[in-house]
Amino acid sequence: MKKRLRKKKHLGEFKEWGTSITIKRTTCVDFDSFLDDFIEQAIEGNHCCCGIGGMDDSFDGIIQLGTKSNHPEERLKAIKTWLDRRPDVDHYVTGKLIDLWYGPFEESDSIENAN
Repeated sequence: MKKRLRKKKHLGEFKEWGTSITIKRTTCVDFDSFLDDFIEQAIEGNHCCCGIGGMDDSFDGIIQLGTKSNHPEERLKAIKTWLDRRPDVDHYVTGKLIDLWYGPFEESDSIENAN
């Protein structure tokens, strides 16, 4: 397949990697402040994108980590390190790396099953 078509179809070197994430947190910091820090420092600080939703004490979503040449494993490791350093994060669970365009898509483990 030609490079132009691989790029258009997000295949080969243009495959976009991502993972699911579920975060359970304590409420020592207000939700808006935590969410702003998470997006600015952990996600955008590592040149990623995300779609998340939830309530004050827990939320989940998907993180877009980029193509293989963007080193998605290293980006995910940096996000996990950021979460580990936060005192207001009780637990978090990430799924395995998946192709965000073609899957396979699975349900992520819940926080209760992670312990």
